[in-house]
Amino acid sequence: MPSDLSSFDPATGNAGTDHVFLYPVYDTLIDFEPETTEPIPGLATSWDYTDSLTLELKLREDVTFHDGEEFDADAVVANLNRSRDEGSNLQSELGSISDVVATDDYTVEIRLSEPDSALPLILSDRSGMMVSPAALEDPDTLASTPVGTGPWKFVDWNRGSAVKYTANADYWNDDVEVAPNLTFRVLTDPKTRVDSLITNQVDFSYQVGPADAEGLALNEAITVRSDPSMRVRMVYLDLSDDVMADERIREALNLAVDREQLANVGFFGYAQPASTYFPTTHWASVEEESAYPYDPERARELISEAGAEGEQISILLPNDANTVRIAEILRYSFNEVGLSVTMKPRELVQSTTEYFDEHRDPALLSAWTGRPDPAQTYAQLLAESGYYNAGSVPPPGLEEAVNESNEYTDNDARAESLKEAGRLDREFSTFVPLVFEDAIVAYANHVQGYEPNLLGKPKFTNVIEAG
Repeated sequence: MPSDLSSFDPATGNAGTDHVFLYPVYDTLIDFEPETTEPIPGLATSWDYTDSLTLELKLREDVTFHDGEEFDADAVVANLNRSRDEGSNLQSELGSISDVVATDDYTVEIRLSEPDSALPLILSDRSGMMVSPAALEDPDTLASTPVGTGPWKFVDWNRGSAVKYTANADYWNDDVEVAPNLTFRVLTDPKTRVDSLITNQVDFSYQVGPADAEGLALNEAITVRSDPSMRVRMVYLDLSDDVMADERIREALNLAVDREQLANVGFFGYAQPASTYFPTTHWASVEEESAYPYDPERARELISEAGAEGEQISILLPNDANTVRIAEILRYSFNEVGLSVTMKPRELVQSTTEYFDEHRDPALLSAWTGRPDPAQTYAQLLAESGYYNAGSVPPPGLEEAVNESNEYTDNDARAESLKEAGRLDREFSTFVPLVFEDAIVAYANHVQGYEPNLLGKPKFTNVIEAG
């Protein structure tokens, strides 16, 4: 793994890369199909909108948490109420919920204040991760000692070094294979991750750097996979900052970047230019019609109009070698249009904490790792209450467009309003999307069963050692 996780508490963690650490221990109420993110059964065997303001879940029976606690409707009520309560980073996703009621031991009614067709897929993400009710009583311990119903049980977390799991012998899903032991080693240096794979110290390398992929592919003992993903490398902007509050400066930052060149040079061709948060193949995308041109001359004009020549801007970023290299390309591009940009590398969790929680700097070079439902992306990333909208300034009209989309259950009907949300975001130049990154992984040939998903966040069930 290229970085450690921020927390084992699904409701309070702040890094999108946490998911890969969370999946082994936590099942979700609803799962998703890997290639399309269409909802499929998870801990809930079925779900149904009994009317426009009621979502009913039917739960699996005979499922237990790792601590022996029973999974039932009361456990679901406790988890969902906590995730929509103050202190949770998931409030914006669950804002449509007015009440959660256990109508019998294995049936839950989610009552809504407004229609919300995005909810099933929202429940396939952090909001749907089920924690033992006993563990919920001690959130401080939960942050470092997770207790779920998932395919593996937590063993140990040596911060900054490794996370260890062991197979859950009582796992409810007999249709998946679960390796006896699973260890995530945290190796922040891309070269070290590659060398560890080549020398058989690890079996699998996650988020292989584009610069290393082609060389690894020449090794006959190693398989390299590159798959499309919804991971958007981008620059987050805090619109509560005086400089970033000026829309002209935000647009200038977007026009200053040659995204084609960045994809080819910065990512060695393992990426596609991005101007929004959904690739052109996604049903809610407005990527082609909203693409930012590369126009440094217009960017300089906007900086001049804003009276911002020489304006000093500091940008936080994770300190891995790939991101630092990309940051230098961006720093040059931004400085060329009249700004004075300083890049501030930090350890990944530190960079996100300093930006989202402590608001130390007005910008962060990182990634939006994607979510199963597009409305979820807008809620978390752009809504006023969204955790990842550090300045709490939404694009005008966006939330209304997303709410309108949630009145429909058919994707074709939802798409019109969601595309309008994308256009509003583009007009507002909220952030600086850069590229959609390919999900590149490499693994020893004795590893079998790996299945990527559109989020680029593998779950590792059915991944086994051949022979």
